[in-house]
Amino acid sequence: METTKKSQVANKIFYTILALLIIGSVGATFYKIVVQKNYQIVAETSCDPETEKCFSYTDEESLEVSYYKLISKNAASIYACEQTEDKLGCDEELTCLENEQNCDYTYCDPDNLAEGEVCGE
Repeated sequence: METTKKSQVANKIFYTILALLIIGSVGATFYKIVVQKNYQIVAETSCDPETEKCFSYTDEESLEVSYYKLISKNAASIYACEQTEDKLGCDEELTCLENEQNCDYTYCDPDNLAEGEVCGE
């Protein structure tokens, strides 16, 4: 009987530690994503095909060709610029500010196209 009691105590300790680890992991992830906004956002932004290597797509209704590049920007910096009056870097569309960390553009490269992507001419 004593072995069964020890086994029950060991099981309670194990499951308590497991539950605390799960709660801690979920809490840390929540803090990182929701509070700190520590993740990257990838979006389309305008591109000038005359000076840049742009992705393109054609609107099937109007047959108009649109050009874009991809921007990868930290969500915390987007949130910060939306809170300011000047909205530098996020007014009309997302842009990378000079010397901004964790912000870069992806231009079209025929060797690295994802499914459905096309480079402009």
